[in-house]
Amino acid sequence: MAKNWRLFVALFSLAVLLGGAASSIAEETASDKLADLLRAYHYETEPYFPFTASENGRHQYDSKLANWIGEEYRVGLKELCTRYLRRVRHIDTRALSEQERLTVDVFEHARASCVESFDYPWHLLPLDQAGFSLPSTFPVMGAGKGIHPFKTIRNYEDFLGRANGFVLWIDTAIANMREGSERGVTQPRDLMLKVIPQLEAQIVDDPRLSLFYEPIKNFPMDFDDGTRGRLTKTYTETIQGKIIPAYRRLRDFIRSEYIPKSRTSYGLNSLPTGQQWYRFRVRQSTTTTLSPDEIYALGLREVERIKSEIKEIEAQPKVDSEPAPARYRDPTSLVLAYDQLRTTVAAALPKLFGRFPKTDFEIRPVELFREKSLTSSYVSGAPDGTRPGVFYVNTAALNEQKTMTVSLSLFLHEALPGHHFQFSLQRENKDLPVFRKFGNYTAFVEGWGLYVEGLGDELGISQRRWDKRDRLNNELLRAARLVVDVGIHEKAWTRQQAIDYMVDTIGGSKANFEREVERYMAWPGQALAYKIGELKLREIRRHAEQQLGPDFNVRAFHDELLKDGAMPLDILEKKMNLWVTARQKDRKQSNVDRRFYFITSTGRS
Repeated sequence: MAKNWRLFVALFSLAVLLGGAASSIAEETASDKLADLLRAYHYETEPYFPFTASENGRHQYDSKLANWIGEEYRVGLKELCTRYLRRVRHIDTRALSEQERLTVDVFEHARASCVESFDYPWHLLPLDQAGFSLPSTFPVMGAGKGIHPFKTIRNYEDFLGRANGFVLWIDTAIANMREGSERGVTQPRDLMLKVIPQLEAQIVDDPRLSLFYEPIKNFPMDFDDGTRGRLTKTYTETIQGKIIPAYRRLRDFIRSEYIPKSRTSYGLNSLPTGQQWYRFRVRQSTTTTLSPDEIYALGLREVERIKSEIKEIEAQPKVDSEPAPARYRDPTSLVLAYDQLRTTVAAALPKLFGRFPKTDFEIRPVELFREKSLTSSYVSGAPDGTRPGVFYVNTAALNEQKTMTVSLSLFLHEALPGHHFQFSLQRENKDLPVFRKFGNYTAFVEGWGLYVEGLGDELGISQRRWDKRDRLNNELLRAARLVVDVGIHEKAWTRQQAIDYMVDTIGGSKANFEREVERYMAWPGQALAYKIGELKLREIRRHAEQQLGPDFNVRAFHDELLKDGAMPLDILEKKMNLWVTARQKDRKQSNVDRRFYFITSTGRS
C-alpha cells in the first residue's frame, strides 16, 4: 500500500510538473506568436512606408517614395492588412502579459481600420489645398527641411530616387483624378482653385530658384569640387527635366481638365457612397461609435457651455496693472517671442510631468507657398533626435492685420507639452513595437493637444485674462468644428453656411474661417477628433481623481497616459482603468504593511 501510495504521489507530482511545463510552453508560444507576427509585419510593411523605415534606421529605403495611390500598392496593402488581421485574431490573449494584450488590441484595431478603408475610393482624391498633400510637402523635404537629410553624398543620391518616385506619384494622381472625374468622385471646385497657386510656386524658369536646389546651395563642407560639380549637374537636370515638368503637367491638368469637371457641392455626402464613407471617417477619426447626429448635438452643447465661461471672464473687473499682450509686426520677431515662451513653459513642466523627451524642436513660420492653406502645426523629429521637430507658426494674419500676438494655448498644443512632447516620448520609447512607435490616432493626438491647452493654470503660467480668453476662444473653435464638420458632410451645408456659422459663433477674421472651413471640406471627420479626444481624456482623469482621492498624483497620471503612445480612446480608457486599479491595490497593500509594522513594533493588536 505504501509502495503504491509513493508511486501515486510520484505520478501526481510528475503530472503537476508536466502540466506546469505545458502551461509555461503555452504561454511562451502565445508570446512567441505575437513577437513573430510583429516582426514579420514590420519587415513586410517597410516597402509600403519607406519614410518610416528610414526614420527607423533602415537606410536601404532612403531612396524610395511609395506610390500609395497606385493600384499595386493598394491591392498589396489591403491583402497584407487582411492577412495580419486574421493572424492576430488567432492569438490566445489570455496567455499574454498586460502590455502584450495592449499591443494586440491596438494592432487589431489598426488592421481592421486599414481593411475597411479600402471600401472607399480615397485614391481618386489624391491631393487638396490644405498643405499636407505630397506636392506641398515634397518641396519642404527637397529643400533639406524635412525628413530626408542632406549630410552625405549618399543622402544626395538617395533623394534623386525619391524624386523619381515623386514624378511617378504625380502621373498616377493625374490618372486617378481623371478616373474620378468619370466616376463623379472629385474634390470641390473651391478647393482645387486654391491648389493652382501652390503648384505654380514650384514652376520656375531657373532651376537655381527652385526649393529643390537648396541642398546644392548648402553643400556640406567636406564635399570635394568634383562631387559638388557632379551633383550640381545632376540636380539641375532633375529639377529642370523631371520635377518642374511634373508640376507643370499637374497644374495644367487641374486647371484645364479637372476644375471644369469638379463638383460644386461641398460635403462628402454628395459623392457616391459618400454617407457611408463619412461615417467611416467619423469612426476612424474619433475611434468611437458616436453617430454624426450625436456629435452635432454634443457640439451645440459645448458651444453654449464655453460661451457661458467666456461671459464670466468678460464680466470680471479689469485689472489696470495687467499689460496688454505684445504685438509683433514680422515673422522673425513673432518666432523669437515664441522661443522666449518656450523657456517659460519648459521651466514649469516638472510640476505636471516626470518624463521628458530628448528630441529638440525648432520654431518656423509656414512657408509662403502654403501659408494661405496650412494652419499652425507640428511635424515630428527623428526618433534618435538627429533631426528636431518643427513647430510651424502660420503668420498669414500679418498680411491682413499687420500685427500678431503670441498664443499660449497654441504653443501648449503644438509644442510643449503638446504634440512635440507626446510624439517625441512615443518615438523615443524603445520598448514599443515599431507600428506603435510611429502610430498616430488623431483622437488621442489632437485630444491631448486640446487637453494640455487647459493646463496653463496648473503650470502657473496662465494668469492673464487675455490668455484665459484666448484658450476659451480656441476651445470654442474646436466645439464649433463638431457642428460645422457634420453640417458640411452629413447635413449638406454650403461652404458659406459653414463660414457664417463660424463667424457668428466665434467672431473674428472671415478669411481665417474660410481657411478653416475649406480644411474641413478637404479632411472629412478630422476636425471632430480634437473635442472628442479632449473630453475623453478629461473623463479619464476625473475617474482617476475620484477613485484615488488624495493619492492621485498628476505627474504619475500624465506619465502613464503618454507612456504607451497613441491608441484608440476605448483602449486607452481600459489601460488607464487598469492603472487606477493597480494603484488602489498598491495603496491597500501599503496600508496593510504599515499596520503590520505598527503591530509588530508596538506589540499591539
